[in-house]
Amino acid sequence: MKKRGFDLIPASIVAFSLFDGLLSCTNDVVTSQERSQAIEQLRQARQTDLAEATDTSLGPIAEGDYIAQAEKAESAIRDLKEHSNVPKAEISEALFVPPRHLSPQMRAQLVEQLKQARALDDEKWRNNLGSEDEAWLTLLCDIQARRATRVIKKLETGEPVSWYEINDAMTTPDEIP
Repeated sequence: MKKRGFDLIPASIVAFSLFDGLLSCTNDVVTSQERSQAIEQLRQARQTDLAEATDTSLGPIAEGDYIAQAEKAESAIRDLKEHSNVPKAEISEALFVPPRHLSPQMRAQLVEQLKQARALDDEKWRNNLGSEDEAWLTLLCDIQARRATRVIKKLETGEPVSWYEINDAMTTPDEIP
């Protein structure tokens, strides 16, 4: 499945900034010059995630999001130390620190992005309907559209929703490889 997750989330809701060179380079992996800067920023993001996870007023869903992000940061740090070809997308995703709360504007922006993702799922579903070779793709598109609908409802009604659910609902199934 193609990920359309955190890179589509507006910059206004990303609580931790990504370092400049990381996403602007055309190269897919972190260079040796970027490595030490990435490790330091990942350590800072991890510390922020762990500190936020201890705030019991945010609830168990937020705690889970922060712990998951801290684990991603730790994994990315380990990968940067042990491997020379770490994808920038992995670092970018690990640097994301979920916001403590979603404002009504943030919820509206996420709902709009999820509606766009659902429309892509629906379009792909229609384009592959009836194709025996890609029957699995129509099923996956239907599942993804339902996920997006569920998350949209949660956001519109103010229900708690995890960043994992949001990101998962913003994916779209790939074509047959």
